[in-house]
Amino acid sequence: MLLKRIHGVIGIVCSDKANSCRENAELVASRGGKPFLMPRKNASSKAKGSQAWKEMMTYRKKHPKAFKNRYHKRSNSESTNSSFKRKYGEFLYSRKWRIQKREAGLKVITYNLRLLIRYRIREHLKLWTQGQTQGGRSSEAIRHLP
Repeated sequence: MLLKRIHGVIGIVCSDKANSCRENAELVASRGGKPFLMPRKNASSKAKGSQAWKEMMTYRKKHPKAFKNRYHKRSNSESTNSSFKRKYGEFLYSRKWRIQKREAGLKVITYNLRLLIRYRIREHLKLWTQGQTQGGRSSEAIRHLP
């Protein structure tokens, strides 16, 4: 799991069935996080040496709706990652880890700036069209004035 490369405390970690195992639940918990790993169909809730797994499975059993809601928040990150990769590609061109982090960071900054600019333009257009419809006339009526 990529969590081994992350330094410091982590928060909530959501993952699909492919990464659902006791080892990953323990890794998340040992770093101060809370695992929301969707268990496989035949997964047992027995701890087998993993307290984090048992707590996660108990929470899932007692609060199934809350667990699913938290787990499905990952769809937001999945769609963001998909959009990011379509725009800037899946690969980094740098060879060294330090430079790869810098390259990825610059791509993220560019992506966020692009979204911010698009949002600001949309807001500006919304304000402009609202100004056009004031006075009881719609923008459609204004276009057809002589």
